[in-house]
Amino acid sequence: MKHNLSSLKVALAIAPAVVARIRLTRLVPFQPLITYNPPNWLYASGNPNRYNPAGVKCVYFAESKEAAHVEYEAGRARAGKYQPVTLYAAEVALGRVLDLTSPATLKVLSMDSKDLFENWRRRTKTPTTTQLLGQAVNETRLFSAIRYPSKAAISLNLTGINYVIFQDCVVSPDSVQVLGSTIKPLQSWP
Repeated sequence: MKHNLSSLKVALAIAPAVVARIRLTRLVPFQPLITYNPPNWLYASGNPNRYNPAGVKCVYFAESKEAAHVEYEAGRARAGKYQPVTLYAAEVALGRVLDLTSPATLKVLSMDSKDLFENWRRRTKTPTTTQLLGQAVNETRLFSAIRYPSKAAISLNLTGINYVIFQDCVVSPDSVQVLGSTIKPLQSWP
């Protein structure tokens, strides 16, 4: 099925949601992190990525340290091979997550693994299906995040799950809290 923004918005209205109360991990280059004082742990550039077209502000996390490392290594050539990196965690409480690891959810969206793993870096003029899906999530506010399989992990015959959390969709009582050395989070949404 050929997807467009309108058809994905319609499908989202009937797509099942899951609750996520989980600790997620992120591995990022050190230098951009400290560009801000204090560091911006939840920096959402709005640059295009697998599940967001340009302008949609979101942050990507992994369910495990291993998946975060695999994802970072997959993009390391672009990020700088020998630069320092930072691994950190966030406690996430999200009431409505779109789970693309669920066959039932994929069926409702009329999507398959070909759609999930389309090369978004080669597409410059038109967004991929996953980018349109992220835009639909961001615009409808029906979900606060998307849970999806890690292409980088699968390419290494590993299992890895990632999340993309949409900044404008995280509203109380949902929360994303970056963990630090005290009970007070280093940064949080909302």
